Amino acid sequence: MSMTRKKQEPHIGIASVASAMMALALAAGLGFLKVMHRFDEFLASLLTRPGLSGAAYSISPWVLWTGTAMLAFFVAAVMLNVAGTWRRLLVWGLTLVLTFFWGPVMIIASFKPEIGVAIVAVLWSGFCAMVYAKNHWLPVDRREKSEMKKNDAAR
Repeated sequence: MSMTRKKQEPHIGIASVASAMMALALAAGLGFLKVMHRFDEFLASLLTRPGLSGAAYSISPWVLWTGTAMLAFFVAAVMLNVAGTWRRLLVWGLTLVLTFFWGPVMIIASFKPEIGVAIVAVLWSGFCAMVYAKNHWLPVDRREKSEMKKNDAAR
C-alpha cells in the first residue's frame, strides 16, 4: 500500500451545497445555544459610540437566513471555481470583510447589526471549500496548468 494519497475527482455543485449546509447548520446551532446573540451584542457595542441612540429595528429572520444561505453557498461556489489557493483565500477574506462591514451600514439605517450568523457562515463555508479544494483536482486548476504550459512553450 502506498502512503501517497490520490486526489479524487471533484463534484463542485455538491461540494458548494454541502459547504453551505454545514455552515448554516453551525450558525443555527450557535444561534440555538444563544452564542450568536452574544456575538451580535458584542458587534453592536464595538460599532456604536457611547451616547448615541440604539438601533430601532431588527432584521426579519427570513431575510437574515436567506441572505446568509446565499452568502454561504456563493462563497463556496466562487472559491471552488477560482484557480489557485491564493485567489481562493483572497475571495474568502474579502467576502468576510464585506460581510463584517454590513454592520456599520445597518447601524446607520437604524437596524441592529445582527450579522454574526452571516460571519460564521462565511467563515465555515470558506473553510470547507478550502479543505475540499486541497483534496481534489478542480477543473479550473487543470485549465490553469495547461495554459501555463502553453505560455511557457511560446517563449
